[in-house]
Amino acid sequence: MKHVILLFSFLTISQFSWAQLNITPNKTASYLANKLVATSGTLGVSVTNAVLTCDSNANGEFSGTSNLGIADGIALGTGDVASNSALNSFGLDGHPGDFASTTNNAPGDAQLGAIVLATTYDACVLEFDMQPVGAFVEFEYVFGSEEYPEFNCSAFNDIFGFFISGPGFSAPTNIALIPLTTTAVSINSINDGSVSTCSPNTALYVNNTDTICTMDGFTVPLIAHANVTTGATYHLKLAIADVMDGVLNSYVILKANSLKSGGMNPNGINAFSKESGLEVYPTMISNECMINNLTGENWTITMEDMNGRIIASYTLTSNQKNFIINTDNLTKGIYILKAQRLSDQHRFVQRLIKE
Repeated sequence: MKHVILLFSFLTISQFSWAQLNITPNKTASYLANKLVATSGTLGVSVTNAVLTCDSNANGEFSGTSNLGIADGIALGTGDVASNSALNSFGLDGHPGDFASTTNNAPGDAQLGAIVLATTYDACVLEFDMQPVGAFVEFEYVFGSEEYPEFNCSAFNDIFGFFISGPGFSAPTNIALIPLTTTAVSINSINDGSVSTCSPNTALYVNNTDTICTMDGFTVPLIAHANVTTGATYHLKLAIADVMDGVLNSYVILKANSLKSGGMNPNGINAFSKESGLEVYPTMISNECMINNLTGENWTITMEDMNGRIIASYTLTSNQKNFIINTDNLTKGIYILKAQRLSDQHRFVQRLIKE
């Protein structure tokens, strides 16, 4: 019945709604891996031996304006990542009313199937070896799907995972988790809460009503994080698959330059410095968050929770080169640090996780 309903919906679509996302599919494994980490080594991670097991149209790079919270990066999908007018198919770059569903007739992935205890299909897998220079690795991502919201809390629980293996990990370990839990990110673990039979984590969900992204819903940008041994070699596997059937595309979008390694210092672990002149660190906070004002600008800074509630605000003047925010009283979870430069009103955003 699901296939019949979806086919009918697809056939009733009459026009394409092209987005402001620029998507180029069919990239090589090494290109995708180095897009994620920028040039190998510059952010504290060296990448080698990249392998891609994926339909050629189900992977690619993207850039442009959208409501995803990521403006540049790579995408892995269970179907086409780019729309194709000749084939009358949609990818990420459409309207929420468009219908992205591509069956690639590709196999699933056993590790993903073990998470959801179900059969998977149309897997797209990027994997590579990496050597971190610091005591952790992390990167930023968004997961979204056409399964939302009709198939929340159902068997069609499309899944992805980031599996790390190496010293300290006795078996490949998924680090694509709800922050500060052991629950994998999926359709059933993050959604709009419209079905009460699963735990939805609604604060991490975006109901897509914008005009420049096809997915009906997606997560807020999340951070995958793992503690590692400095200089050791690790293997990272990024995988996504359909669950129970091969229709209705799901995607994982990974931010360019976000795969990085470091310690409790600003070297290579902040997101602001290249474009704004601020260093903010660490991204996994415990008792305090540090800000370095590299160019001597005046700033207003706010800290918000995931519901958009401002919990603290600060003024950073041009003569304040270093600033410390006490985070000891914050509960565990994700927080948003927003900085506005007073000279031109430009704004910058950093996501932080309180341990």
